Amino acid sequence: MAIFRYPDWRWPDIPGALEDFEKARRQMDRLLSAFSSGTQSVASSGVFPPLIVTEDEDKIYVEAEISGIRAEDLDISVVGRTLTISGERKPEETQNVNYHRRERKWGSFRKALTLPEEVNAENVRAECKDGLLRLVLPKPEHVKPRKIAIQG
Repeated sequence: MAIFRYPDWRWPDIPGALEDFEKARRQMDRLLSAFSSGTQSVASSGVFPPLIVTEDEDKIYVEAEISGIRAEDLDISVVGRTLTISGERKPEETQNVNYHRRERKWGSFRKALTLPEEVNAENVRAECKDGLLRLVLPKPEHVKPRKIAIQG
């Protein structure tokens, strides 16, 4: 009669295991998207459009890389401290062509960002030029720093 022994078992490294699981999920998503039915969703990347967010005393500035997307295909909204940029990159219509490689994604996307401060949504300015979307979001007066005079 054979005696079966269980190997020494230890608790897994939970943060490392979760990170490995997330890597495997991303790889599976990429693999499955390669077999999709000809449409690619930019939203599936989770990183489109790449953003830069900065601020000074008076305003918050957001820059988004949106090359290949027309301004009329974008929708920008601010609700509370949430900025949402959504839109659609449409594929180029080319006929009688054989593609050897097609890496540029197209489709709908939606990206929501929590802003560091409240903004005055009525006075937000947006400019789209050379593949960059630039937003200027002014802060309302009640969140701007104030200098306090000391009585002496």
